[in-house]
Amino acid sequence: MNFYPEEIKSLPIYSHLDELCGVLKKSQSHFMVLTAQTGAGKSTAVSLALLKNFGGGILMLEPRRLAVLNIANRVSSLLGEEAGKTCGYVMRMEKCISDATRFTVLTEAVLTRRLQKDPALEGISVVVIDEFHERSVHADLALAFLKEAMMLRDDLYVVVMSATIETKRLSEYLGTDSATGNGMGTLVPCPVFSVEGRTFPVQIEYDEKSSVSQAVFNELYKKPDDLGVNRGAILVFLPGLREIRQVKEELELGGALDYADIFVLHSSVPFAEQKKVLSVPKSVPKSSDRRRVILSSAIAETSVTVPDVTVVIDSGYMRFSSFNRTAGMPALVTQRESLFNAAQRTGRAGRVQEGRCVRLWNKDDVLALSNPPEILRTDLTSLVLECAEWGALLPESLSWLDEPPINSWQTAKSLLKDLNCLDENSITPLGKAALLMGCHPRLACVALSGAIFGNIDLSTELASKYDKSVNSNPELAKKSALELKKRVQKCREIYNFSSCFPQKFSGFSTSCALLCGFPDRIALLEDDATGLYHFPSGRMALLPKETHRPYPKFIIAPEADAGEKTGRIYSFEALPEKIAEEYLAAKAKVYTLVEFEKGGQRLRKREYTSYGKIVLKERDLNLEPGDYTEAVINQVKKEGIEWLPVGKAAKNLLLRVQFYLENLKDSDKSASDGDSLHQKFNSLAENADEWLRPFLGGVEKSVPEQKVYDALYWYLDGDKVNASVPQEIRLANGRRLKIQYEAQNGKIIPLAEIIIQQIFGCFETPRVMGLPVLLKLLSPARRPLQITSDLANFWKETWPQICSEMKGRYPKHNWDYRVASD
Repeated sequence: MNFYPEEIKSLPIYSHLDELCGVLKKSQSHFMVLTAQTGAGKSTAVSLALLKNFGGGILMLEPRRLAVLNIANRVSSLLGEEAGKTCGYVMRMEKCISDATRFTVLTEAVLTRRLQKDPALEGISVVVIDEFHERSVHADLALAFLKEAMMLRDDLYVVVMSATIETKRLSEYLGTDSATGNGMGTLVPCPVFSVEGRTFPVQIEYDEKSSVSQAVFNELYKKPDDLGVNRGAILVFLPGLREIRQVKEELELGGALDYADIFVLHSSVPFAEQKKVLSVPKSVPKSSDRRRVILSSAIAETSVTVPDVTVVIDSGYMRFSSFNRTAGMPALVTQRESLFNAAQRTGRAGRVQEGRCVRLWNKDDVLALSNPPEILRTDLTSLVLECAEWGALLPESLSWLDEPPINSWQTAKSLLKDLNCLDENSITPLGKAALLMGCHPRLACVALSGAIFGNIDLSTELASKYDKSVNSNPELAKKSALELKKRVQKCREIYNFSSCFPQKFSGFSTSCALLCGFPDRIALLEDDATGLYHFPSGRMALLPKETHRPYPKFIIAPEADAGEKTGRIYSFEALPEKIAEEYLAAKAKVYTLVEFEKGGQRLRKREYTSYGKIVLKERDLNLEPGDYTEAVINQVKKEGIEWLPVGKAAKNLLLRVQFYLENLKDSDKSASDGDSLHQKFNSLAENADEWLRPFLGGVEKSVPEQKVYDALYWYLDGDKVNASVPQEIRLANGRRLKIQYEAQNGKIIPLAEIIIQQIFGCFETPRVMGLPVLLKLLSPARRPLQITSDLANFWKETWPQICSEMKGRYPKHNWDYRVASD
């Protein structure tokens, strides 16, 4: 078999292929990081090298369907075969493999499913995670699972491939402990193998005045002689599909089709159309030829290569999904790209020859170095469900490169419990079925509800309709609905999840099916003039006026975002009032709230019946002894401890606690008591019940300052803080120095005022927790002389001049700083 045809031998990575396989085999942890610059040829060449050097199966993880198809077809072509023989692929709803397949390219979720089914990955010798610099949730989860899979196998290897990325932390994360002579473990990072790319010089230009479409026209209108070597395709980077469509329309209306053919490169475009963009001959067109304009999302940054591009126009923006934990809603964020993204986009212009990149921003604009990993900013519902199936109910149960934020984890866990996919300690039959559906747990519950309520066609069509990964492509959406129907029927045979749908509906409809997956998206009309709706999270969102008039009293809104203050509803189904009221009545909770009325003096006690923060009923109750305490606690939770009479002593204590936490050594920070104090300090308002209530006994009118101080001192371990962060310290000359603590530039610093003779005999700056005290040195008349945090240097460099001035003004005083004054 010809593993290295001539096309591979011409790639920069070719001469390193056997060497990098040898490095992988010798890796103590069985992990290796491979970084390769643009044009190195890592995805295809490494695939062949692994086939040559390793027996058994090989899996390669890719973040996008298009990349899966391209790599599988490319590797098969280099082997002289069709896809599905030695090299194949598996994606959601599509696979092309056979008994002869050794190398399989997978989309991310498919690898997760395979690991869940077979954690040891029997028969697999190497797993490759490509494009790791994108830091998708699935890639991070795959690594966490693979680290545990390694414990079951001593012959499994993992290659993490990336464009240029900071490798030190990653290699340490993927390293192993090696026992030393003294029995102590020493971290051995996994090997990092770096390969140069092959790119041509790219001239970067900045144009902050032109719009995207104008910048494209600027290129198209250039005369052949002005183009020089830049006669190839124009690749335009835009945030997303909405902007792509807008620019395409502007170009067509402006007559661009007279000069060029316009293509769209986006995940929603059918593969046949995308293939037209990617399969162009590599030769650059002559100046007389029509040019190609490719309007692309971030998909063309690294996952795929458009072969004839010589000009890149970069809008400077990108779009990614974020998550508002408070509202429990996604927020699609459009923001400036990072320096890493800008460099990747620029490199696309230099793949075949010298090129140009036009950046539509000011040269002096400051860009972030990189974007935060997806796991730190997105909805974790799918991840938490996968972890529950794996047996990891807490984030610390697994080893992560970046541990999921605990608040995001708890939000996801709460939703999964509402969906009945999780109970307190484990995954439920419905949760297991949801994982087999291959879509978000919300949509899985929508689809599976049809099996219980007798309308699978309706439920699966709905799930497909609201699946963002397929709904922008009608052909794919139809295929998805059929696939979901098959999976629902299969799940019904495997799992008994009927008890996980306790809802009772007097007629199963679209809105009922959606309620099964979006119980937190039921909304009550708050203002029938504006279409403002109230969600259980407390968030308000607007239904556009042109959408529906009159507005329904209740809706279920699968697609809505949190917005900054008020969200927006993008799609909804009207929920019949009878069904809504029956559903809410079954879910509602009754609670009592005592609070201060406006003005802050009179109390009001009410009983509320609510679903989340949607109040269904309320009534006034009579006040009772102890209600004042309840009102104070509620007010502090609502407005923070600033609402309390926090006196000078309490403020000083809080500053000293903050200073203590800021200056704990790493070893102390990891200790349980240091960690506990940090949590307490950052959640004083939230936990007012715990620390304030015990000190409010008998208080019925106003809270004394001393009570607040005593409560804080007890809760925040004032004795420990006093020991490390004193309010007074003894100087080397025997005098006592009072220390104040102030916030400056976001940090708490210790400072002290002292008449200069009172610090005579002290040669080193006093310190608190290793930090020098900022000394404000005063004259005998208490006028400022100098501010210093380096006393030794002050005596040497500054004091001689000040001393001569002081001797002239106060000749009877002692001015020898080496001798302590009485």
